[in-house]
Amino acid sequence: MELWLECLGGLALSRDGTPIALSARKARMLLGLLAAARRRSMPRARLAALLWETSDAEQARVSLRQASAQIRRACGEGWIEAEGDDLRLGTAVSTDLDAFHAALARNDAAEAVRLYRGPFLDGHDGVSPDLEQALSAERARLTSLACETLAGELERVEDSAGASALAHRLLGLDPLNEVAHRRLMRIDASNGMRGAARARFEALETALAQDLGTVPEPETRALFDRVRRGSGGAPAPAPAMQSDAAPEVAPAYLLLGLEMDPMPDRTGLRRAALTAGGQEHSAGPGEIAFLFTRQELRPVSNIALELAAAAEASMAFGLVDVSGTNEVPPRCIVNARRIAALAEPGQVLLARHLATRLGLAAAPDQRAVHLQAGAAPQRPQLPMIGRALELAQAEAAIAAAADMRTSLVVHISGEAGIGKSRLATEILHRAARSGRATVEIGFDAFSPGERHPAQRLASSLPIAPRPRPDATAVERAVLAWLADPEITPDVALRMSALDPETQQRLILDVLSDALRQAASEATLIVLIEDCHWSPLGAGDFILELLGRLQQSPVIFLLTERPHEGSLDHRLSARAQAGVVRIALSPLPHAAARELVQAIAPGHAAAHATVAHAGGHPLFLIRLLEAKWSAGALPQSVAELVQEQIERLPEEERAALRRASILGVRFSSSDCAAIFPELPRPRPNGDLLHPADLGLAFGHDLVHRAIYESVPVPLRKEWHARAAGYFRETDPIRWADHALRTDSDAEACRAAAAAANAMIAARRFSAALPYVEAGLARGAEPEAVAELHSCRAGLRRIRGDMAGALDDYRAAHASATRAETRAAMLCRQALVLHRMDRGAEADRALDAAEEIAGRIGLSGLGRAEIHEQRGNRAFVLGDHAACMAQHRASLAAAEATGDPRGIARGHGGIGDAAYAAGRFATAYHHFSRAVEKAEEAGLGLVREEYLFMRAFSLFFAEPGPRAHLLVDIAVDSALQCGAARTEMIGREVRAEMRLANADMSGLEEDLEAITKLASARGESRFSKDVETLYAFVALRRGDMASARARIEPLLPGAGSDAYIGGTIYGLAVLAAKDSPQRDQAIADGLACIARKSLAHAVIWFHGCVLERAVLDGDADLATRHIHLLETFTKDEPIGLVSLMIRAAELGLRATAEGERRELEISLRKACLADFVRFLAPRSA
Repeated sequence: MELWLECLGGLALSRDGTPIALSARKARMLLGLLAAARRRSMPRARLAALLWETSDAEQARVSLRQASAQIRRACGEGWIEAEGDDLRLGTAVSTDLDAFHAALARNDAAEAVRLYRGPFLDGHDGVSPDLEQALSAERARLTSLACETLAGELERVEDSAGASALAHRLLGLDPLNEVAHRRLMRIDASNGMRGAARARFEALETALAQDLGTVPEPETRALFDRVRRGSGGAPAPAPAMQSDAAPEVAPAYLLLGLEMDPMPDRTGLRRAALTAGGQEHSAGPGEIAFLFTRQELRPVSNIALELAAAAEASMAFGLVDVSGTNEVPPRCIVNARRIAALAEPGQVLLARHLATRLGLAAAPDQRAVHLQAGAAPQRPQLPMIGRALELAQAEAAIAAAADMRTSLVVHISGEAGIGKSRLATEILHRAARSGRATVEIGFDAFSPGERHPAQRLASSLPIAPRPRPDATAVERAVLAWLADPEITPDVALRMSALDPETQQRLILDVLSDALRQAASEATLIVLIEDCHWSPLGAGDFILELLGRLQQSPVIFLLTERPHEGSLDHRLSARAQAGVVRIALSPLPHAAARELVQAIAPGHAAAHATVAHAGGHPLFLIRLLEAKWSAGALPQSVAELVQEQIERLPEEERAALRRASILGVRFSSSDCAAIFPELPRPRPNGDLLHPADLGLAFGHDLVHRAIYESVPVPLRKEWHARAAGYFRETDPIRWADHALRTDSDAEACRAAAAAANAMIAARRFSAALPYVEAGLARGAEPEAVAELHSCRAGLRRIRGDMAGALDDYRAAHASATRAETRAAMLCRQALVLHRMDRGAEADRALDAAEEIAGRIGLSGLGRAEIHEQRGNRAFVLGDHAACMAQHRASLAAAEATGDPRGIARGHGGIGDAAYAAGRFATAYHHFSRAVEKAEEAGLGLVREEYLFMRAFSLFFAEPGPRAHLLVDIAVDSALQCGAARTEMIGREVRAEMRLANADMSGLEEDLEAITKLASARGESRFSKDVETLYAFVALRRGDMASARARIEPLLPGAGSDAYIGGTIYGLAVLAAKDSPQRDQAIADGLACIARKSLAHAVIWFHGCVLERAVLDGDADLATRHIHLLETFTKDEPIGLVSLMIRAAELGLRATAEGERRELEISLRKACLADFVRFLAPRSA
């Protein structure tokens, strides 16, 4: 089956070549928007908002569902695929958009020109400003690509009718395109129609002046002059060279950015550009432009990359040359705008002739080239000398592993500067030259943990990783988190719902798949440098990754200095298969002399230098590069570097020393902002060289030498300045610098901010070192309290409730602010509640409330107290108190606008309404809690309320939707690894399956719950499980087994508000005779009179009704029907209404048709078990 969708020049659909009519306009636009997403999914909320902007959110989503249904009815299945709350174009659908981009990717201009039949969704105008803007942006992008392609194809073809047609098509898209006008002028002139050519030029000249305020390009003017002279289309010969040299032209470059979505930080970009020496230039709406004069191309290119990195996805940039002009000509602005329109968000494209000057590859017909990070030259690569044996050993092992398509680890160890990186880089370059894919990351002594190593690996892969066809929504979210530069709200939501162990497992699974994909065509070589600087947990992660890829064609090169706990030792301990260990020693004397000859032939003191370096290659190279030939030789690399920088001009030396506090690699813009009194650091040969998005010191030892040359007091002062600079923008860097200052209070506050940032990013192992470092500096009591609270949160996540309680108590003891003490008492109550230490939890809440009343606490602090009070009331069955507390919690949270507090407030009201039997109200509030959590990316909060949303709907309006929602809840918990939530979700689903007589499904859930409870040591759900097993035994007629499970539950059931009523209901069904039955009924009535939760009340009365029908006891049934009707008088309960109707029909003689009609209704409501009420009379 072939599904084909055309979006260029209108919209058309076909199946297996047969056209399909789809008249619904919004449905057509929906397909077009999904096609434009280029195989990415789009949130339903975004699609609904674009297409039905004037409708409220719920109505818009309904309209979206209707549009999807219209597509299915008119076109059949397969056009749209759903994935959770996202939609995407079906995998079986091919589009002309995909074909157009594929033709561009393979430089097939003729095919791209054929495919571009007109504007995107031509004739489908937007019905709202947002939709119109989205359509206009996509049309502009595609039109720009089509213009580029047409211009390239036009330059390729000969002057002919075909060329004329291409030129006219190009002018249809871009009426002022001078390439097309020149071609038509040449064709006219060659055909003897010079008047037509002149008229075309004059019309163009007038249009350019009126529309752009500019004049034709020099090439167009020259062609016009030739046509006027009658010399046709051939260019005139170049004039002879003048003897006098032309005056030197000052370089100048224009960088123009186009706004994307979201809105860019114009103030930050302007500040960065001006700091880098740029001047803001006038630009059009939605644009920003900077002019860089008297700066060479390479530094300007690096500045452009820095600005693009700062703008991220909010802008796309074009860079053009404007040298030799006093004012920037309008045509240069137009050219920059066209180039920027070709760029992806966050990308810089530059004119082709500029790319060649930077050494970037450019095809002859390529107008613009992607400016890659690192385009500026780095320090020249030194020759590989003295490591032939090690190189041969590594290459032989890699070749053997590649032949066998299996994994290998090459571990290169040695002291600093011994040549580990040089050897690893040589191995990598040789592998690349032999056709193998390569990827490289490394760690840094100053900021080793800014990004997860998995993210750095995935984003560096030569081929963008793709999800497996059967990947779950969570696995797709993990892949997006790994590889995408921007984390979308949906990805953040799904990542936030993962527990730490599941997150680590999924990251390893997905990254392993991505690496195998990259190695599918040829063996992949992965270089991880400086593993000795890896942050806490990264070493374990690398070892786990190696273990998963043992049988895959992925080869790892690891460089590491010897140290305690090195990967080398741990590889040995794990007996990792396929390990090659290379321990580098100093160079032999002969190799050292050969290195001298390669670097500094004829060096005056070669023998003495070689002897002094002792075979240490970096020390030897530094001595040679410093041209040391006389006087006392430095004793180390550090001493040599320090002597080198002493010979620099004072300003340059000062800039280098200040830059050293920012780490081995740094942004020159950051450096200039922190130290504005000095000029921006510049590349300085072997000391400092250009690197990706900034500058880098020549080696870690070079950086260390310069850093340690700064007196400690001055170093701390500069770190304090850097800490102040990063305080409001980057908590990680703030902490990295603040922890190196004398200010214990600042260090403590920064460490708390960094720990919270790492926890928010789900990087729990990376958060712990900041917690410990901050506590070690514990001078700021409030910050110490926050650090203890962070560690308590980490312990809670890992299930260590006792440790969490200790930390919350320590936080309370440290806190000086009453608000903080109240919060820590409230969190102690939460943990004590979870530990079933209710009396202690109540005392902690009493203390928190006393503080809150004394200081007039409001906002989130007060909301948290109300929430915990409501949770305690829920367990105790005090419905009124539960509702009052949660309503107060929601009101306090709404006053602050905090999404977490609002979501939890709605969830709490849902709990209270559920407990009181107001299930429709509960469903509404649980739905609001889920929606709010999804909007704010609160995955854990969402998981907590998904199953309660389903269970509330099951009682309020039983049917397939409730079962669908509970399946979603269980599947989501499974994917997130949320074992506790999965247990509760399965327990809820088991009750629902029991009511639907789905015994096999019920037993499947019970088995899973038993395993989960056993693995976690969880006892809270044991009574729920036992009651369900008792129901199973009753339904199978095994009364003895049912009684054996019920009897141990009876002691204490009378005071159990959660499940006591259900237990007594089971006892009623299992009673051997009437006296035993009546006693169980009396006990049950006493139990539910003590404020039982609604589900226990309903199941108790339901069991009594079933026994009354079995016994033919109409009076008993009537009494309990009356009790149920009284219970539901404030808010009807759909399940109870059907239960009562079934019992009534079961007790009296009725027509078969009436019974049959009710049976159909019960099965439709997924309450097939209630059909047994009808069985006694219908038999």
